[in-house]
Formats: sequence, structure tokens, C-alpha cells
Amino acid sequence: MDIKTAFKRFFRRDKTQAMQSDGDDFLYMDSVGHPSTGLDIQRVYALFSAAEQGDIQAQSDLFTDMEERDGHLFAELSKRKRALLTLPFAVKPPPDATETEKKVAAEADWWLRQLPGLREMLMDMLDAIGHGFSCTEIQWSQKGALWLPSAFHKRPARAFTMPQTDLNSIRLNRGGADGEPLWDMGWIVHRHKSKSGPVAQSGLFRVLVWTYLFKNLSARDWAQFLNLYGLPFRIGKYDASMTDGERLNLLRGIRMLAREGGGIIPNTAEIQLVSPAAGQSAPFFDMVSWCEKVQSKVILGGTLTSQADGQSSTNALGNVHNEIRHDLLVGDAWMVSETLTQQLLWPVLVMNGRYTPERAPHFEFDTREQVDLERLMNVVIKAQATGFDITAEWVADKSGIPLPQDGQTILKPVTRQLPGDAGEAGGAVGAAVVPGRRTAAAGCGAAAAGRTSHRCRRGNAVTADCAD
Repeated sequence: MDIKTAFKRFFRRDKTQAMQSDGDDFLYMDSVGHPSTGLDIQRVYALFSAAEQGDIQAQSDLFTDMEERDGHLFAELSKRKRALLTLPFAVKPPPDATETEKKVAAEADWWLRQLPGLREMLMDMLDAIGHGFSCTEIQWSQKGALWLPSAFHKRPARAFTMPQTDLNSIRLNRGGADGEPLWDMGWIVHRHKSKSGPVAQSGLFRVLVWTYLFKNLSARDWAQFLNLYGLPFRIGKYDASMTDGERLNLLRGIRMLAREGGGIIPNTAEIQLVSPAAGQSAPFFDMVSWCEKVQSKVILGGTLTSQADGQSSTNALGNVHNEIRHDLLVGDAWMVSETLTQQLLWPVLVMNGRYTPERAPHFEFDTREQVDLERLMNVVIKAQATGFDITAEWVADKSGIPLPQDGQTILKPVTRQLPGDAGEAGGAVGAAVVPGRRTAAAGCGAAAAGRTSHRCRRGNAVTADCAD
């Protein structure tokens, strides 16, 4: 992060900071291609070869087409993206933080939560799962004494390039051979490595493109099969002496017969109806189903959290697949939080004079799974009974119950008063209130019957133990 250059750029202006793309109205207006039209294996390899040399425009357009045109692919990616939005997040101070460091983290947490479009920006960042990277331009503005992002602008992947000398360097594509370097503190560039390799080869779409291709070819053949299924073939026979005009009339007759069920042809021509061979649509459907299962495995790590096959869809297997999906969520959260820490949180702290490199706070998602509290407390009690020393911090972390802070009201445990405590406390009659019951009134007469502790019944209400 080049702090000096960023400061020079920011403090030339009073209230707003220009973005790198300002003044270039045509930068993102280039017409989008649709390489998926007429896609075949040779075309895929041509796009991949260009991307491996830094020209990712056609590959990015293909990836965009894939997500728009394949409903199953979109649904599975949407599940993975939106899962991250359900996680709570916070700005955490460094370990063994001082009061000042805790205060800085609390201020930064408040600032980030008030940023407009933060959730939408997180969704845009997760485009990197498929493409390998995602670039969001930050629009800064001054609010009072604070410099904060006022808007986030997602830029399409096709607007960037990589120089051949450094295929991991993401640059703005402005027509030059190597592109234009991105401004420091002006962008959030999220790299999401789904597989090893340079940026252009690290996205999930590089793997999914083959199932997309085979699935669409099968769906196309399936549609053609259904369009002709059960219809007889219409074969026209003509004499060698027929003119071109007569042959054209025969062809028109065949088409009219197919469309309208009848037509006219020359009397010298002949139309023969041939029954088609028996066929079925199952092979096409099986191919589509196989491709969708592979897509679910690639994106979510399994199939039973998406679709059931009626054979292996047991509850145990479903739980295993869900655990794999949670592992992916934890990995996604870790990578996104690292990007947000370095490219959003720290720049905000720098701009407002709160940044200390060696003791800076960090952005964190809470990825803990739900815990059975009753089971956890039973384990804690048994562990303590056998001599284990368990800290309150460990229990708070595992249970999700935060430790009390200064000024907060602490719940007290409900206790039962022993029978002999009532007389020692000044002759008060009755026991401590037990939730869900009413205390016994004085003079129930049990003591006269010789019972020191009993269940006292007054009218129709069962009351707590008393010691009258």
C-alpha cells in the first residue's frame, strides 16, 4: 500500500475523491460478446489459451453467459454466495488489546456497519468464486471529519487484463499492452483461489465450463428429439425429368404437409411417409442429470444438499454433505475477511489517522456452528467434576454466550430456600419462589400434622414446598 501517493491524491480535494475510471465514459461501455453461442470444444480451448496469455475478455464473457443461461449453475452459486451474507461479522482488536485499541476497533466496526451497499458489495466480491477475481472501485467522500467510502462500484471482469510478464497482476484494460496499474486504496480486488494457478485459471468456471458445454449440447439434442418424436418422416420422390420449379413445389408440399397437415404437389411427384425408429428421451435426460450433479459437487462439495436421487439420500449422508458445505463457507469467509481487512478496513483507518501497522484490528466473520447448549454444559460440569480447569472464556467461545461487560445486567440463578431457612430469617413463612409455581401461604396446617416439608395445596393450585 503506497500511503504517500494515496494521501497526495486524497488531500488535493475538499470533500470527494475522484475514481480511477472518472473521465473515461467508454471504459465499461464496450459491447459484451456472447461466446456461448455456437460453443464447441475447439472454441473453449481457444478462449482458455487467450486467457492464459493475459487476454481474459472472451473468457469472462463466456463465464457471464454460463451463470445467466444455466439455471442450476446459478442456483448453486447463489447458495454459496448468500451463505456468507448470513454470517455475523465484527472488527476485532489485536490480541491482548489495550483500551485504546479496543476503542479503535469499536469505532471501525461502527463505521463499516454504516457504509451504504456493504451487503451488495460482499455479493459482488464473491463473483471471484467463479471468475477467480473480482474488482470493486471505491468512491470516497468526506463526512464531517471522517473519510469513508460513499459507494462501491462493481466493475466487470472483462475490463481488466494481466501482463504476460506477470499473470497474477490485475490491471485496468485501457488498450495498452500491459494495462494500467490500479490505484492504491481505490479498489477492493478480491482473489478467490478455487484452484491453483494464475488468476485467470483459478476460478471455478474453468472447471464448470465442460459440464456447461455437454449439458447444453444434450439439452439441444433433447429439444430436437422432442420436436420430432413420434412424427413420421416425409420423403418426396421426383422424376429425373422434373424441372427445378417442380422440385421446389414438391418441397413446399412436404413442408405444408408437416405444418398444416395437407397440401398440393404435382401429379408426377410422390410423397412417402416413413415411420421413425423407436426412441426415448432418457439418454438425454441422464446426461443433463449427470452434468448437474457434477456441478453441485464442484460448487458445494456434494449433491444431497441440492437434490435427492431417491436411492442414496439418507439423513446421515445429507449431514456429511452439509458439513462439507460448511467447510467451504468457512474457507470463503476466511478469504473474504482477509481482503476486507487489507483493502477496506485498513484504508479507512489510514484515512482517519487510526492505523497502527503492528497493532491494527482485523475484519472477522463468525463461522461457528450452532452448539447444543445443554450437551455442552453437561460436558463442562462432568469435566469440572473430574478435575479439569475450564475457563469462562473457553465456555463463552464455544457456546456463543458473550462474557458480561461493564454496566450490563447479569442474570442471577434461581435458588430454592431450605425448610429451616424461613425461621432463621426472622420467622418469614414460605419458600423462595420457583418459576411456574405460587408460594404457600401461612397457616396451611401441615406442621400440626407433624410434617416438616410437604406439597401444599390451596384450592386448585399446587404451591411450592412449605414448612408451616
